[in-house]
Amino acid sequence: MARGVWQLSYKRKYGLLVTQQDELRVKGARYKFCKYFGREVSLDNRKRGARKTDQFYTEPFRTDVITRHLENQHASKWAEYSALSADDQDRFFDNLQPHANTMFYYLNLESDEINLVMSIASVEVVIGDMMFRPEDELDADDVDDLARIGDRNRKIALLRRAALQLLKKNGVGNGYTVCIKTVMRFKLAIQHVSGGLSFWPVAAVVEHTRSTCNIAKLGGLSDLLIGQYVCVLVGHALQVFSNILASTDVWSFALSFDGSQHRGTTFFDVRVRVAVRGVLFNLHLIAMPHFDWHTAAHQEAMFVKLLNSLYESWPRKLIGVTTDGEKTNMGHRNGVQIRMVRRAEFKVIQIWCTPHQLDLVVHMAVDEVCGGTWVKDMYVLSTYLRKQSNLITEMNEMCPKKTNR
Repeated sequence: MARGVWQLSYKRKYGLLVTQQDELRVKGARYKFCKYFGREVSLDNRKRGARKTDQFYTEPFRTDVITRHLENQHASKWAEYSALSADDQDRFFDNLQPHANTMFYYLNLESDEINLVMSIASVEVVIGDMMFRPEDELDADDVDDLARIGDRNRKIALLRRAALQLLKKNGVGNGYTVCIKTVMRFKLAIQHVSGGLSFWPVAAVVEHTRSTCNIAKLGGLSDLLIGQYVCVLVGHALQVFSNILASTDVWSFALSFDGSQHRGTTFFDVRVRVAVRGVLFNLHLIAMPHFDWHTAAHQEAMFVKLLNSLYESWPRKLIGVTTDGEKTNMGHRNGVQIRMVRRAEFKVIQIWCTPHQLDLVVHMAVDEVCGGTWVKDMYVLSTYLRKQSNLITEMNEMCPKKTNR
């Protein structure tokens, strides 16, 4: 057996991913540990910052070099992986998010503090305006009393300042900076929020951790501070997107959006597909609340305002728009999708999601059954069955509504 030649067993044994192949001959590989976990940081006597790039290997494939990288850069994960059975090793990297797609990839967590820079538009337009509705924070009092309008406006200004308290304008006045001096507390709070906890439980969990583990650096975390942390992370994420779109390496991007409601508020889930340095990313930009009328014009204004705050020349790079089949979005003359297409400087690929296309076909087919009377008869029957409480109790099931797809 030739020395340095790729062996099929390397994929499982060392957690490698083939990246370059000439027919049956493997010529390049990448560490899955780098892709999904990033490098582990050791602060012992370091004079330079740790590398963030993934490690790639080309021929010859020397097992001693491969093992040395795993032991030095991924010690804990490599030890965990090595102790698993072959079947467990095959599933070890399943359902993992690439490290480069997480926010912490862009933060320097080695230092005793985190320093971030954000544009004025990202902070003041998106966070301070588009995502901020004072009515959600104010008490449900009568605000129509003219004598109380001044007090209301002062309270709104106070709430806005509190939400953006950690963000400070730089000396030049062309951006915002933020300094997080308690990195461990910041990272722990954000990870709990990303796990689905709301602000109050996160504050309680971190406080329990502080008292149980006797870690003084975790003290002093409140739900208000957690909200400010989230604002910082959102602002930094928007700045990262802005830098990506403005990069000369990025010549195009595709926009995708879909709307849904949560507790009476409409949110638009906005995603961006963009290729960076030859790698295609499908990134979640923002879940943007929409407080205005649900007309195509208002929704278009919201998207344009958002994109302008990130990168004013976005119409030159927009090449694709994807949305669901809701009528406001899909109007062939003045729908949201066609409005966004008109703003692009070049031809745009329009994509309509398959489930909504199928839904329309099913509706058209069902409407033709029995000359259209079948739907009406089923509606009458379903309405009758939904009123039969004894039948519902006995079957432990309720007849579905006509609106259910």
